[in-house]
Amino acid sequence: MAATNSDHNQTDAAVKDVRISRISSSIRVIPDFPKPGVEARGFIFGPPIALALGAKFVPIRKPNKLPGEVISEEYSLEYGTDIMEMHVGAVQKGERVLVIDDLIATGGTLVAAIKLLERVGADVVECACVIELADLKGRDRLGDKPLFVLVSSTC
Repeated sequence: MAATNSDHNQTDAAVKDVRISRISSSIRVIPDFPKPGVEARGFIFGPPIALALGAKFVPIRKPNKLPGEVISEEYSLEYGTDIMEMHVGAVQKGERVLVIDDLIATGGTLVAAIKLLERVGADVVECACVIELADLKGRDRLGDKPLFVLVSSTC
């Protein structure tokens, strides 16, 4: 018996559902996280995705983590404010950008990254996160920017 394209698609969907379920069941919620000083978890995902897309990877970091000249954007947190920085000249006017992070909670870091990129004339076409803490409604702060999420979780 020959497999049809729809059989293949159903098999792919079933395998994906199993993987998503395993990822979702592995997520732990840790009260009061993140703690000061913990950052850069999105770096695990950005470089391999950029490589797969044939795109460059541009880090956007907390203050004083990048060498050389940077531009910065202040943003609000649940517990105060912080700053995101990007190298001057790392992104050119008109470049299409996918912003990747490990997690979206209140949306502050993604909004700051979008503002930095748009200030230099980049076109942010989508954001992608592994985990969304849906109860915190960070997605609502992104305006019309599409958001791809692998796993949505409640707090």
